Amino acid sequence: MARTIVDDDLRSWEAFASTGRYGFAPGSRLIFSCTTDPDERPRAYVVRGDKSDAESLLAGASRAELTELFAGAAPLE
Repeated sequence: MARTIVDDDLRSWEAFASTGRYGFAPGSRLIFSCTTDPDERPRAYVVRGDKSDAESLLAGASRAELTELFAGAAPLE
């Protein structure tokens, strides 16, 4: 499942759940990937729990909550 939000600069970001580093379940995260500017680095918001917890957060979050999670996301390394 993926959802889309728009930031303050009117760029569209696709949000989706992902596993932690190297495919491990701990440290799962929401990834925000810019669909309107391919040069923009993706961002990640770490979620406690496994990928299913990240998927539940993504599915249940309101648009405002997703925007807040995006604001707290760090550039993906």
